[in-house]
Amino acid sequence: MVLVGVSYVYFRHQLGQLTRLNIPGLAEDDPARVMNVLLVGSDSRENTSGHVADATGKGDEGTTGQRSDTIMVLHIDPDRGRAAILSIPRDFYVPIPGHGKDKINASFGIGGPPLLIQTIKVALGIEINHYVEVDFNGVERIVNAVGGVKVYSDFPARDEFTGLDIPLAGCNELDGYQALAYVRSRHTEFQERGRWVASAGSDIDRIGRQQDFIRRMLRKAVSSGLGNPLTLNRLISIGVDNVRVDQQMSTKDITTLAKRFRSIDPETVDMLTLPTTDAFVGDAAVQLLDATKAQEYIDRLNGIKPPEPVASSVRPVDVAVKVLNGNGLVGSATVAANSLVQAGFKVASTGNALTHDYTRTLVQYAPGQQAKAAFLRTTLLAGAEIQEDRLLADADVALVLGLDYNGLRASAPVTPGPSSTAGGAGAGPTTTVAKSPSC
Repeated sequence: MVLVGVSYVYFRHQLGQLTRLNIPGLAEDDPARVMNVLLVGSDSRENTSGHVADATGKGDEGTTGQRSDTIMVLHIDPDRGRAAILSIPRDFYVPIPGHGKDKINASFGIGGPPLLIQTIKVALGIEINHYVEVDFNGVERIVNAVGGVKVYSDFPARDEFTGLDIPLAGCNELDGYQALAYVRSRHTEFQERGRWVASAGSDIDRIGRQQDFIRRMLRKAVSSGLGNPLTLNRLISIGVDNVRVDQQMSTKDITTLAKRFRSIDPETVDMLTLPTTDAFVGDAAVQLLDATKAQEYIDRLNGIKPPEPVASSVRPVDVAVKVLNGNGLVGSATVAANSLVQAGFKVASTGNALTHDYTRTLVQYAPGQQAKAAFLRTTLLAGAEIQEDRLLADADVALVLGLDYNGLRASAPVTPGPSSTAGGAGAGPTTTVAKSPSC
């Protein structure tokens, strides 16, 4: 007990040593309301050297200053007891106050955290309560502190720019260096039938990897003893050198966040991606906001509750679903089909959509099956568009997976059903949200 007490005192002392930034324009905390923490992965090379510098990217030699390499908003809802992370593409094309229009990560390079926060408020109307910034070296050290993180890949993978090397299909444990290379990779190649095939390499693809990695990282941190002051002290010691926070974030705020995540199942943290569409401005590829689809996420982060859903007599066992891969992510239709079976739905078949360029998930329904489509949409974490397909005859509905698909809601009802043609597994007794392949 004495050791724990001393460790706790040291823990609070270490929190007091974090670099704090004066950031005007932050929203005030209210324990009864939602909290939004802007998480930024800075690409500053200031603290990088040796192999960590290699993982920042071979095409980046001589890069100075810093940009927001990763932009996410951590959302805590005390009323629901739920957390969510909204990823904002760094190529999101926005008005930057006082500087015209540009990609959102440029606002960080121009005016640092204050201008980035102001840009988010102007472009999206999202209130930000706190700010946390982690540099490259911090990512490596944090991963090493928890003993590495396992990730899953359908194929061997590599990125010759960041040094990523995943030698085997299946589960591979990444140390800090490989973890940094994994989350930064934009030139990933997969080995299929003895030859290396380049992935799409888009910012949205990388966001998907980052979100999967964060969930696995949270899982590992919790299992490694996130609630233990000794473990927290080790992580905070890393933070002193590699993490910056706003000066309004008190020691109490940080310990409150740690306690909340100790009680939150990492599998129930909703991973969201801001809905955008591909476009070009001049020769530059950018992402433009899909305002209609994004409004649901914006409302959620601002604590605006959606209208109560209309009661439905439809049950999962009543719905036959055809699952189609519309996002091009390897194995996504199979993973989604297995989750639907566990939730009690009947999966009629799996396959590929006509194209792999769906950014938004689509639920198509056969004539007269609109209620079943509406019911299926309510079970999807990221929602979906609904559209009638008069030619659909081999299922009640077709679920076309977009890049925004991230599983089923934890409250998705469970009804035992017959075996599925996708894998032949019977429905399980319970479900939370769709999980990436476990390691």
